[in-house]
Amino acid sequence: MSHVITNFVHFSVPRQIAQDIATNPYAWPGGYPRFAITDDGACLCKTCCTTEVDTIAGSYPGDGWHVIASDINWGDTSLYCGHCNSTIESAYGGDD
Repeated sequence: MSHVITNFVHFSVPRQIAQDIATNPYAWPGGYPRFAITDDGACLCKTCCTTEVDTIAGSYPGDGWHVIASDINWGDTSLYCGHCNSTIESAYGGDD
């Protein structure tokens, strides 16, 4: 079976990253909080990765929703979601 590659293949990658964060908001092992990174440098929280998955799936480079990676917030207590402005939980930032 052959596979056809189109210009739209890259659209599945942002969706997959967002869905992975929505499904697995904490890294294993360790339980460290994860977040998404868009191509314009913004961060998206686990909640927005869930509620905005269709927007992320239909995104294109440069539109502010194009998720390119995920990361762990190790200790930044002033890291905020670029969409809803909620604080992104940190692993070692002194959150009580």
